[in-house]
Amino acid sequence: MNLPAPPSTGALSTGQADAVPDSGPLQVPPPAAAFLGPHHLVHRPDTPEGFLHSATPPGRHRFGFSAQLPDDHPLFADSTAPFHDVLYPMESLRQMAVFAAGRYFRVPENRRILLADCAFSLTALSCWQRDGLAGARLSLDLDLTPADVVKGVPRSMECGATISIDDEPCGTVRARLVFLLPGVYRKHRAHSRRESERTAGGNSGLPAGHSVPGAELVGRRHARNVLIGLPLEEDGTSLTFPVNIPAAREVLPDAGSEVPSALFLEVSRQAALFGVGELYGLAPGHAVLTRWEATFRGFAEPGLPLLCSVQPRHPSAPGEVARDSAGRPLAELTLVFTQGIRVVAEMTACVLQIC
Repeated sequence: MNLPAPPSTGALSTGQADAVPDSGPLQVPPPAAAFLGPHHLVHRPDTPEGFLHSATPPGRHRFGFSAQLPDDHPLFADSTAPFHDVLYPMESLRQMAVFAAGRYFRVPENRRILLADCAFSLTALSCWQRDGLAGARLSLDLDLTPADVVKGVPRSMECGATISIDDEPCGTVRARLVFLLPGVYRKHRAHSRRESERTAGGNSGLPAGHSVPGAELVGRRHARNVLIGLPLEEDGTSLTFPVNIPAAREVLPDAGSEVPSALFLEVSRQAALFGVGELYGLAPGHAVLTRWEATFRGFAEPGLPLLCSVQPRHPSAPGEVARDSAGRPLAELTLVFTQGIRVVAEMTACVLQIC
C-alpha cells in the first residue's frame, strides 16, 4: 500500500522546556513524505484472519517496505564517505512501526509512542557503497511483535528487519517501542523535566560564541548538517560535545515537544566520527559506522542543553586501534547523552575506516 508521508517537520523549542498538558489528548505528530520520500508498505499476514484488521489477534505481523534510496536528499546524500546513509532505514523502520501500531495492533491514538532501544548492524558493506548510479532500491523485511498485551492492546512492540539493497541482504535493524497512557507519559515527562531543569542551565543551542567543527570532520559535506559544537572538554581519553538542538529542526523529522529520536543517531554518529579522528588518528571523512546500539532513559528536553560524551569502549587500551577481517582500522566507542547530571541515552558504536 502507498502510505501517507512521515511526521511533518516543525520548529523545536529553543527557550524554556515545553510544558506538558495536564489533560486532554496528546498531540502526536502524524506519519508525513517530506522526510522519507515516496515509499511502499505491504502487509504480509501469517494467517487468513490477518487480512481482516478487526479480527486480527495480537500476534506477530510481517511487512515489506520498499523505497528508492535518496541520491539528492539534503541529509541522506550528504555523507563524505561513499555509502548510503543508514539513518534512512532506521527512520523507515521507526515510522512504519508507528503507522502499524495504530492500524494493525489497535494502539489508541492517545498513546505516546516512545523508542526504548534500537540497534543496527551492517553485514555486507559493499552493498552500501554508492556507485554513482541513481536508483538503488532499499527493502526491509519487517517483523513486528506486540508484547505486554492487556485487553488486546500491546504496551510495547518488538521491531526487527533485514535490510536489502538491490535484493542483496546487507544489514539488520531492530527497535523496541513503548506505548504509554497519557497520564503515565505526563508523569514521567514532568519528572524528567524537573530533574533536567534542576541541574542543566542555559538554552538548547550552542554556548555563546562557540564554534562548530568543519563538516568533513563529522562525515558531512555541508555545514547545515553539523549538529554538534567543538568539544567543551577533552582529556586525551574522552570528548564532550554540546548538541545544537535548534539546528536539528532544519534537517530532522519533528517530534512535537520532544527531542526527535533521529537526533540521537545522527549526533552520536557525528561525535563518533570526530572522536575517532581525535582519539585514534583515523580519517573521519573516510569512516563509516558499521554497528550501533542505543538505550534511552526517560526524556530529553528540547529547551535545555544536551551534551554528548565519547570515549573508547575499552578504557584499558585508549587509542589502540583494532582491525577487521580485511585488516582495516576499527574503533569501538561508548557515547553518553546527558542533561545536567541526568543520563538520557547510552550508545555503543563501531567505526570502520575505509582504506
